[in-house]
Amino acid sequence: MADNNKSGIRQSYIKELDDLVGYEMENQVLLDETILEIMKRLTLATKREVLICTNDKNRVQWVNIGDAATVNIGNAEMLYHVKALNKYRVIHTHPGGNPRLSDEDFSAAKKQNLQCIIAIGVDEKIPTSFSIGVPVVEEATMEYGQALFKTLKELNKFPLEHYILLADRFIKDDPNNKFDSEDEEERALLIGLDLPGNKGVELVDSMEELRQLVKTAGGTVLEQVCQARSQIDTTFYVGKGKLQELIKVIQNNDINLIVANDELNSRQIANIEAATGTKTVDRTTIILDIFARHAKTKEGKLQVELAQQKYRMSHLKGLGIVMSRTGGGIGTRGPGEKKLETDRRHIRKQLEELEARIERINKSNQLNAVQREKNKVKTVGLIGYTNSGKSTLFNRLTQSEVVTKDGLFITLDSTLRKVDPEHGDYLVSDTVGFIDKLPHDLIKAFKTTLMEVETADLLLHVVDVSNHNYEAQITVVNQVLADIGAGNKKVMMIYNKIDKLTPEDRDALVLKNQQAIDELTLYISAKEGLGVDTLFETVDRVLIGEKRQIKLLIPYDDNKSLALLHEMKVVQEIDYQAEGNLVTIEMTDDFPIHLFEKYQVTEV
Repeated sequence: MADNNKSGIRQSYIKELDDLVGYEMENQVLLDETILEIMKRLTLATKREVLICTNDKNRVQWVNIGDAATVNIGNAEMLYHVKALNKYRVIHTHPGGNPRLSDEDFSAAKKQNLQCIIAIGVDEKIPTSFSIGVPVVEEATMEYGQALFKTLKELNKFPLEHYILLADRFIKDDPNNKFDSEDEEERALLIGLDLPGNKGVELVDSMEELRQLVKTAGGTVLEQVCQARSQIDTTFYVGKGKLQELIKVIQNNDINLIVANDELNSRQIANIEAATGTKTVDRTTIILDIFARHAKTKEGKLQVELAQQKYRMSHLKGLGIVMSRTGGGIGTRGPGEKKLETDRRHIRKQLEELEARIERINKSNQLNAVQREKNKVKTVGLIGYTNSGKSTLFNRLTQSEVVTKDGLFITLDSTLRKVDPEHGDYLVSDTVGFIDKLPHDLIKAFKTTLMEVETADLLLHVVDVSNHNYEAQITVVNQVLADIGAGNKKVMMIYNKIDKLTPEDRDALVLKNQQAIDELTLYISAKEGLGVDTLFETVDRVLIGEKRQIKLLIPYDDNKSLALLHEMKVVQEIDYQAEGNLVTIEMTDDFPIHLFEKYQVTEV
């Protein structure tokens, strides 16, 4: 016990109080019945103030006893923080029954930056009552305010963490503090809801996906909190009770970013930030941020900016903490990286300009597609869930070196290359990966990139079959295809990453899909090259049809027909007969047989 005026106090009382050091109150309450009864009894017995100090885990750090004017609130062990409140809470008694905090109480709390100071009014003749003093931030100042309670239950319901968060943010942003007020490290808390009737990816996988998104965006996930609800709360996304839990998690882990697994409206963002004092973004913001990082081409950057402006247009009133500074951190990157000081009219004008520029690109792309069709150039589009291995397969097909990483949305700009000449004569496009809960506006904004999907002659739907949730991912991709109007395209299912499966799992997979096994279902490992040769053969056959040989007897005087066959590169062999050239050709379904039917011969 700290040295104080203890004359006349029994050693047994002092020992009983000293024995409280190290005691931890359960259930994270500010004050429990056990401590309260001891403090009341010792106060009534000694007629003096009794004081305990706890840390932010509600563990008793030290104790004291003395007169009202002399009892010490702190001791030599108390740490003083420049960037935040001290993690100490002082609880003391007021003999005589008055629970109100004195001027000395307020002065000591402010001087030592306490998280809170609690007074207990103790008297034999009146019921015990309580007060709490906490830092209150108003109009760019922080002062300690007071709340009174008649019962211990009411005291323990007080939302202390809310005030601590706002005070810590105020102290950190105070220009008088001699440190950088911008915290560059994004320490994230993920929040998600388990809703009935969810047909997408399971919550546990969706949250892991969100974790990977945050990691790809440069953040560090420290904690995640999920809640089962019948529907999304229109005010706070999660329920009020769960919100209080979030505040405690944020405080205990020094969180500075909340990321919701669903799209939030402006009101929800504003409410969560007001209640927690913490920058709040949603899944869409994270995806946009990643897009902004990975867009390299002019076309890609335009699409990112269009998507960002559409999102900001609909969330103009809610982007409080996110847009309260000029930049830095998740949600502020990209071509639109600037403080949002414009009104809706200006944003609408920007949207019109962006859409006009993208429309010009669309027309140019459409002309290129028409020219390819005119020249009978076939195209194959790679589609699939993000991180399914599309870029690795693209490199295999085209002998390219497109960047491949284990991350989400590594490929953003559409890439169009010619297939390896040894294996065919067509173009292959690698496109942005799809993902669960991809906002419709985002799909519309990236219509230009996805145009390669719409105009492709064949789509290769690449599936990461090593992911236990691959069937739900297939459903997501099919839904996005339907949304962009490509739901009726011819699709080959490419079950990738079979190298990660055990032989037993591989056999079970094939058995499971045995009814679908045809030329449009293949099992491969793009990384190891397993099944890729079969893929080349199958794609070539699907694009140009089954190859078959026929013989044509072309008169010697029809040099034009023979020259045309050579031009089409279908001539296999020429046998010079008395009647003319007996030409063996290899033809497919798109061969113009009607031009040569009169020369076709039937072998006996």
